[in-house]
Amino acid sequence: MGRPDKRVIVSRERCYHGLHGFGTSIAGLPANADGYGRLIPDAELVPRDDWQALEALFAAGGSERIAAFFIEPVIGAGGVHRASPGYVRNVRRLCREHDVLLVADEVITGFGRTGEMFASGPAGIDPDILMFAKGVTSGYQPLGGVIVGERVSEPFWADDGELVFRHGLTYQGHAAACVAGLRNLEIIEREELVGWSRLLGVTLSTALAPLRRCPDVVDVRMGGGLMAAVEFTGADVAAAVAERCWEAGVATRQIGTGESLQISPPLSITEADLLWGCERLLEAAETAAEPLPS
Repeated sequence: MGRPDKRVIVSRERCYHGLHGFGTSIAGLPANADGYGRLIPDAELVPRDDWQALEALFAAGGSERIAAFFIEPVIGAGGVHRASPGYVRNVRRLCREHDVLLVADEVITGFGRTGEMFASGPAGIDPDILMFAKGVTSGYQPLGGVIVGERVSEPFWADDGELVFRHGLTYQGHAAACVAGLRNLEIIEREELVGWSRLLGVTLSTALAPLRRCPDVVDVRMGGGLMAAVEFTGADVAAAVAERCWEAGVATRQIGTGESLQISPPLSITEADLLWGCERLLEAAETAAEPLPS
């Protein structure tokens, strides 16, 4: 497009975009980048919910260097933080004003996790590029993809265009993975799992509410649908709760900087199993300070 100096990718603190070369370079979780050195130099971080910081970066001449801004509609591995409507609205405006591509990473939020097929639309993100994976096959096969808008695709498909997007992956378009993805999407539609996720999201929110009364719980955050996190007073407390959950038959993991536990049950879970799991989590949180029975 005649803008060869626009090479910088901007991402947000606490973001996660994979651990390949670029993903590690734009990681907003320090532990994911520790020890690697600087892989891709054209990367910058801004606070996760501060659009004025992005505006200041643009105003300082950044718009002449910045190619794209990456955003998760709901930060996942960073602790389940939803982007506020005002933040999204201003980020979208700034990207348009400064000719910066807006990229939505829906690897975690796509295909029903938040109670919507994709979270970008309801969040008001209106991306130029949308990335997906994981949920498209429910993890049964490794498959990911990129959806692009006309702003990105048109220069490559223009009748008089000579641009070539040189890329290639060894397993690109693999038949087995694509068949798994198509069949998985059929099941999601047939069993109406996106709507089920949205419905059970209300149940999940209600079931997690008692956790707010636990002295070691700092916050309970809902990402929409079947996506939530419980933040504790420290990583050691979260680890103790996770261990107690495991002993009780409930799997979870520490996210953020270790202080929060992830809640993302399968979209096909029954209401009874969801409530049972929340009860075990509550019991674990209430007894976190007590030693585990030998």
